[in-house]
Amino acid sequence: MKTQTITGSIKLPKNKKLCRLYRQLGKWAENTDRLADAQEVKNSPNSSAPLALLPMVF
Repeated sequence: MKTQTITGSIKLPKNKKLCRLYRQLGKWAENTDRLADAQEVKNSPNSSAPLALLPMVF
């Protein structure tokens, strides 16, 4: 799959709450794209598969 890079500039708002919100959203987006390391996988509790995936299992 070909990756697409979108570049541009963002004008930061003068409102400090919005700046903080944008920063938090950016950090969240980076974390969702990152794979978990071995320690995080080891510490995460095991969970069952969602009911929607049940037909795929059986």
